[in-house]
Amino acid sequence: MILVVVAGCSTDSAPPSSSAPILSTTTQATATTSTTGATPSTTTEAATTTTLSLSDLTLTYNEVATGFDAPVLIVADPDGGQDLVVEQQGRIVRRDDGSVVLDIRDDVTYSGEQGLLGLAFHPHFATNRLAYVDYVGNGRRTVVEQFVVGDDGSFDRSSRRRIIEIPQPAANHNGGMIAFGPDGYLWIGMGDGGGSGDRYGQAQRADTLLGAMLRIAVGVEGVDTYAIPPDNPFADGVGGAPEVWAIGVRNPWRFAFDGTDLWIADVGQGDIEEIDLVSTQDPGLNFGWPIAEGSSCYRSSPCDTTSFVAPVVEYDHGQGCSVTGGVVYRGNAIPELAGQFFYSDYCAGFLRSHSASGGALDWTADVGAVPAPTGFGVGGDGELYVVSQGGSIFRLERSP
Repeated sequence: MILVVVAGCSTDSAPPSSSAPILSTTTQATATTSTTGATPSTTTEAATTTTLSLSDLTLTYNEVATGFDAPVLIVADPDGGQDLVVEQQGRIVRRDDGSVVLDIRDDVTYSGEQGLLGLAFHPHFATNRLAYVDYVGNGRRTVVEQFVVGDDGSFDRSSRRRIIEIPQPAANHNGGMIAFGPDGYLWIGMGDGGGSGDRYGQAQRADTLLGAMLRIAVGVEGVDTYAIPPDNPFADGVGGAPEVWAIGVRNPWRFAFDGTDLWIADVGQGDIEEIDLVSTQDPGLNFGWPIAEGSSCYRSSPCDTTSFVAPVVEYDHGQGCSVTGGVVYRGNAIPELAGQFFYSDYCAGFLRSHSASGGALDWTADVGAVPAPTGFGVGGDGELYVVSQGGSIFRLERSP
């Protein structure tokens, strides 16, 4: 029997009830949630001519597609076609018609937090046609592979190339997010190896690829797998693994770039969920796990947290169980939201946002709660989408 649980569960036990209380940091006008099963549309919403203050703005969800099998991510098609939905079992399908562009279910371990977890297209996709996936493979290991995408949008299995393979000591805390940063390098979020409490002692070690943010160069002419960016903090292999960009994360299930800003939603242990905001130009950081969980001491108290990155957002397990990040809104339909990083929680399903300038907002009274949100994405229309493990895709829209 296969148990389907969001990759990134906070604890080793079953997640708490989704009826966990939601703390609103900013009161918004109440609007009726719109989650109709209308026919999905890929039409780009026109920019509004009148903008409102954030305190006057009300939002809604529009359920634009449903019927997917444990979706975890939505990614825009770089060719301009239908958005692509990553299904945890090991498929990538198109949002509107469900057509399959990649099926690697035979190679993917799909159970609990394991599965096909990430998808990213090369910055030079228009010329090299390269795409990358992150999954947990048979034998309990994180695998990142490269594919060539055909003109019809399908992934050519004969072009498949193994980029990196990282053994996993346990079945949880796999990370799974991959994305290209503004520097053109591929970033990989790696959990601490699983168990609980950093059982395997990985996150505070720079010489391991677990409990870390990794950064590598792929699609490099003459390089079969990957190269090491010369400005990685341990590029020469002295003091740490060359691939490591930062350490001290527990399970960075989702992260996102906005210019040189890097937002990391790091799933907590038993008490605190956190979001970190750092610059991609500041390598060698330490996010503190497991010495600290969020800004609080974890293993012993007192503890010295002065050298760790402090979260910009944290909340306790009275409000949720497992943070789900997140993207920064840069769409045209709701310009008032520019610069807002949106995030949710797997158990509570709320919708909140935070800006780099420090403003915190809670939109849940407007939009309602999404059941078991597993990921966010930016569609080909530039708008924000939320993915529910139950199989639905929701677009964030302005209330009528």
